[in-house]
Amino acid sequence: MKRGKLLFIVGVIVAGAAVLAILRSQLRSDTSEPTSERVLPFVTTVVPTAHEGRVTIRGNGTVRPLREVTLISEVSGKITWVADEFVTGGAFSQGEEILRIDSTDYANAVTVAQAEVIQRQFDLLRAEEEMAIAREEWGLLESRTGVQRQIDSTELGSLVFKEPHWRAAIAQLQGAQARLQDAEARLKRTHITAPYNGRLRNKGAELGQFVGAGHVIASFYGTDIVEISVPIAGRDITLLGDLLASGTGTTHARLVARNADGAHEWIGSVHRTEGILDESTRTLSVIVRVRKPYESSDVRPPLLIGTFVTAYLEGRHFDHYYTLPRETLREGDVVWIVREDRLHVQPIEIIQEVEDSLYVLDGITVDDQVVTNMLNAVTDGMRVRAGMN
Repeated sequence: MKRGKLLFIVGVIVAGAAVLAILRSQLRSDTSEPTSERVLPFVTTVVPTAHEGRVTIRGNGTVRPLREVTLISEVSGKITWVADEFVTGGAFSQGEEILRIDSTDYANAVTVAQAEVIQRQFDLLRAEEEMAIAREEWGLLESRTGVQRQIDSTELGSLVFKEPHWRAAIAQLQGAQARLQDAEARLKRTHITAPYNGRLRNKGAELGQFVGAGHVIASFYGTDIVEISVPIAGRDITLLGDLLASGTGTTHARLVARNADGAHEWIGSVHRTEGILDESTRTLSVIVRVRKPYESSDVRPPLLIGTFVTAYLEGRHFDHYYTLPRETLREGDVVWIVREDRLHVQPIEIIQEVEDSLYVLDGITVDDQVVTNMLNAVTDGMRVRAGMN
C-alpha cells in the first residue's frame, strides 16, 4: 500500500512538471514575436512636397542713402542767415537755400569787376576807332603819292594800322570779363543750397559763426532713392542666375521691416551686385534700390535711413524641386529614406536651406518616406519600424 501511494505521488509530480513545461512553451511562443518587434528602431517620416518655379533668396541689410555729400563753404565770412530747417534731420528740396554767408565784400567785388569791364569795353572801342583812322590816313597817303602798297598782311601793316593796340584791348576786355565771372561766382557761393532733395544728417556751423573756405557746413544725404546692400552667402550665390553673370538686374525685391507696430513692406528693384566676394565673410552683396522711400501712408511709415530690413529676392527658375523639414538633413548632404521597412542612406542635391526648410533639387521623389528623427546608430539597409509624422 505504501508503494502505491509513492507511485501516485511520483505520478502527480511528473504530470505537474509536464503541464508546467507545456505552459512555459506556450507563453514563450506567445511573447516571442512582440519581443522581436520591440528591438527594431522606430522612426517618424514625412514625404517631400513638390514645387515648380523660382526660388526665393532671403537676406538682410540696412537702408543707406544712394547719395551723400559733405557741404563745405567755398568762401570766407560770417553766417548771416540760416533756414528754419537747418537742424539735424531738416528736409530740403533741390536748390532750396540752406544758409547765407555775409556777401558785402563779394558784392563789392562784383561792382568793381563790372566797372572794369565797362572801362575795357571803352578801351576796345577806342582801339578800333584808332585802327580805322590809321587805315584811312594810309589810304590818303597812297592817293597823294600814287603808290599802292599792300601791307595789310605784313608786320609793317600791323604796326601802321595799330592792330597790336586793338588785340591788347581785346585781351584786356576778356580778362576783365573773366574776373567779373569769378567775382559773381564767389558772390553766388555765399548762398549754400541743397544739391538735391534730401535731409541734413548733422551740421557743423551755426548762425553768427565765422567760417573759412573749406569749413564743413553740414552732412547732407538724398532721399529720392535709397539702397540696401544684401549679403548673399553659400549656395544662394549660385541661385542669382543672370544677375550673377551680368552684374545688373531689373527684377523686383520685397523688403520687410519689423518694429513695435508690426511688419511693413516695400517693393524695390535689384540694381546690381558688387561683383566681388567679401574676403572676410565670403559673401556677395546684392544692391537693392527703393524709390521715394520717405513717402508714408496711414498704414506704412517712411523707410528711414538706418532701417534694418529683410529682403526677398527672386532666384533661378527650376522645373521641379522638393521641400523637406530641415531636421531631415544628415551630415554629408544625405537623408534617411524608409523603403519596405528598411532604412537607406540617400545622397541629395540641395538648392538652399531657409530657416526650417530644406530645398532639394535631386535625390528624392514625392513617394519617398524621409526620416525626421535621430538614431544613435545607422547602417544602410537596417530594419526599422516607421510611422508618419
